[in-house]
Amino acid sequence: MAVEFLTAKVVENKQWNDRLHSLRVDADFPDFKAGQFARLALDIDGELIARPFSLVNAPHEKLLDFYLIEIPDGVLSPRLAAMKPGDEIK
Repeated sequence: MAVEFLTAKVVENKQWNDRLHSLRVDADFPDFKAGQFARLALDIDGELIARPFSLVNAPHEKLLDFYLIEIPDGVLSPRLAAMKPGDEIK
């Protein structure tokens, strides 16, 4: 079964310290239950790179927040940490 990705827009990227960031995104995300996760993905050199992140919001909230630790040599986390409002993510 293929993994389905939705497109979301970054609303806010907050840097809490030198490695901890939170991304707030706006997406038509389906109903979910507390404890579920979503995969955030970016197209990197023609390949969709995804990692799982916990949904920290209540299921009824429209904007979704994801917290991430930036791994300096990581494939995805430095790119997520550099995202700006208006950028698209899957």
